[in-house]
Amino acid sequence: MSHVTTTKTEINDLEALKNACKELKIEFIEGKKTYKWYGRFVGDYPAPPNVPISELGKCAHAIRVPGIEYEIGVVQMKNGKYTLAWDFWGPGAGLQQKFGNNCEKLVQTYAKYAATNTFQNSGYAVEQLPDENGEMLLRVSSGW
Repeated sequence: MSHVTTTKTEINDLEALKNACKELKIEFIEGKKTYKWYGRFVGDYPAPPNVPISELGKCAHAIRVPGIEYEIGVVQMKNGKYTLAWDFWGPGAGLQQKFGNNCEKLVQTYAKYAATNTFQNSGYAVEQLPDENGEMLLRVSSGW
């Protein structure tokens, strides 16, 4: 069965995504044009709204997670930005277990690097600090 979904977060900083993958010890495969999934859409789950059915399984880059058969596709959308697409059924359930619903852990790690890059490119100093709950906080200062 095919149960392909995508993130609501648009990816517009591939370097931040690569850094997130490195931190999470998963492999960003640049230029890989397909990602592993069930292999065909059978209509048992709604198709993702931002990826045409004919484009399922196709991507600009892919993310491989050690020990999980299915992969995450980094799919370029018409607006030039990217979304993450994956099949969460069967072998893809491991992706949900590792990253949570909607690949939250991967998306949050990406957001941390994207925000850091944006602030640093604007001349701000960024410091990563863990809080008492183990969450990562970003301290941004003008550096003056």
